[in-house]
Amino acid sequence: MEGNMGLEHEFYLVSETVEIDEIWTLRENNRVIDKVVIHDDFVQYISDSLEWIPSKNPAKKGIPKGQGINYYGITLFDKQSSKSLKGIFTSWRELFENAPNTFEITGDFVCEDNQQDGEYEKVKINRDEVVNQLGKIISISDQLAKCNYYLYHLGV
Repeated sequence: MEGNMGLEHEFYLVSETVEIDEIWTLRENNRVIDKVVIHDDFVQYISDSLEWIPSKNPAKKGIPKGQGINYYGITLFDKQSSKSLKGIFTSWRELFENAPNTFEITGDFVCEDNQQDGEYEKVKINRDEVVNQLGKIISISDQLAKCNYYLYHLGV
């Protein structure tokens, strides 16, 4: 996937016994049950529908309930999130299964050298890569529905 290289959203399925302050060390230990990494261009493309998913913000006192993802920080998904997560990502997967092997999505609006004229960036997408990532998050959503798991999203 071409576009804003390097910007990614990481999703980690963990046991509910993992504490929020341990989340930044997940990459180095064996407490991750499953994970998927989704490129930022794709997350931005589907971002309106992500706002429909019940979530929590562990960065705020009391871990308040909310909707959608914390784009730049951490989002916590639990059993209450699993049905919406699965439904939304299943719908996107079914849509993209009909795409050609490689296709373009509309990215950010870009201007060169402070010109007023700009254009929307075209981001090349590999269908199979995206369908596989979506399948992984659907599988994670099924596990999340079983109560004793959390899904953490680490934003860009």
